[in-house]
Amino acid sequence: MWVPCWMLLGFAAFALVTANLLRAALGKRRGWQLLLFASLTCGALALLCALLEVDAYVREWLSSSLLDVVPALVKLSVWAACLGLVLNLLALYLHLRSETRGNQ
Repeated sequence: MWVPCWMLLGFAAFALVTANLLRAALGKRRGWQLLLFASLTCGALALLCALLEVDAYVREWLSSSLLDVVPALVKLSVWAACLGLVLNLLALYLHLRSETRGNQ
């Protein structure tokens, strides 16, 4: 029920951070803050949609679904959150480094 939502938002988060990294590699300085914010927001919303899916299983007492979904979802969420955070920090570092070079 919530699968398309968290999958689409997760894909959008990684597409946005990839676009931000490409902009940093090309030396473009304008608009990177918006891409960073949008990427982090999409990542957070993807995790919330996944939690809503688990909440729906709990409310419907679908314990077999919980036993199937939760362990895989936890592993996927941890790896996706860590990868998204590292990529966004890398984009932030590259943009700040290029801005300090431009000011000197």
